[in-house]
Order: sequence, then C-alpha cells, then structure tokens
Amino acid sequence: RALSEDTEPANGSKDGKMGTGSRGLLKEHRVAILTLGTRLSEALVAADEVEELDPDLAVTVADARFMKPLDVDMIRELAENNGILITVEEGSIGGFGDHVLHFLSLDGALDEGDLKFRPMVLPDTYFEAATQYEQYEMAGLNAHHIRGTVMRLTKKVDVPVLVD
Repeated sequence: RALSEDTEPANGSKDGKMGTGSRGLLKEHRVAILTLGTRLSEALVAADEVEELDPDLAVTVADARFMKPLDVDMIRELAENNGILITVEEGSIGGFGDHVLHFLSLDGALDEGDLKFRPMVLPDTYFEAATQYEQYEMAGLNAHHIRGTVMRLTKKVDVPVLVD
C-alpha cells in the first residue's frame, strides 16, 4: 500500500522501512500481492484482514496496471523484500501470473528456495450466468479467498490433506 502522511506504514514502523516496526520482521512474514485488473480492491481488503488477524504479518499490495511489458523492477523489488508473492488476475492459466513466474525463474529469484509464489486465476471451467461478485466467488478470487491463500502460505492455518 502506498504510504501517505495520514496513514501508518503497514509494517508498524514510523518510517515505512521493513524490519523497523513490529510487522514483517522475518522475510517469510512479508507477503506481496501483485494484482492485474479489477481484483485490486479485493486484494486491499484481504491485506487489511490479514494484518488484523496476525500482527506479525506485513502485506504489500501492488497494482501491475499492465501485463506487457512486465514491470521487472517492481517484480524484482517485491521478490527481494517478501517471502511470498501472490499474483491475482481475472485471466486464466497461462496469463499474467505465468509471465511473472517465468520472469522470476529466469531472473534467479526462485533459486534459493526462499520465495513462495502462487498465481490466483480464473479456473478453466464453465461458469453459469450470475452477478460479477458471484462469478468471482465461484472462481475463488474474492477477498476472503485471497486472505485464505495468504494465511495458508504463511502457515497460519492448518490445511487438511486430501487422500485418495
């Protein structure tokens, strides 16, 4: 989230620098959500909810604004400063999130194993006619789904294991 004079930085510090406040002291407690399209507002809601649920977690939300060319400087910064990077888009498999993952792989950001990455996309399935909210709900792209993905990746919730 952008810092302004009226808001306290997300990490609880006075200067907005990571590691100087009470939030996100450990890299694995710093999460970046990179959105493309209309899911930005849902990502902001999810970030606020996560930070309310767990004072150790610091969540940054960034708006990619366009898919091509990739803003590689912003992606590098998000990958270097966070232990988790989640992309959220209304596209399907093979879209923006896959382009980001491809870049991160070629750039070496995944080589050390200290960055978790998850793309959140529309599933490859048919949706019945419904309101936009209902369709995003079916797709798993609303705020509570984004929050759940963050909590799962930060190991703040137990996820049941499916067995055959």
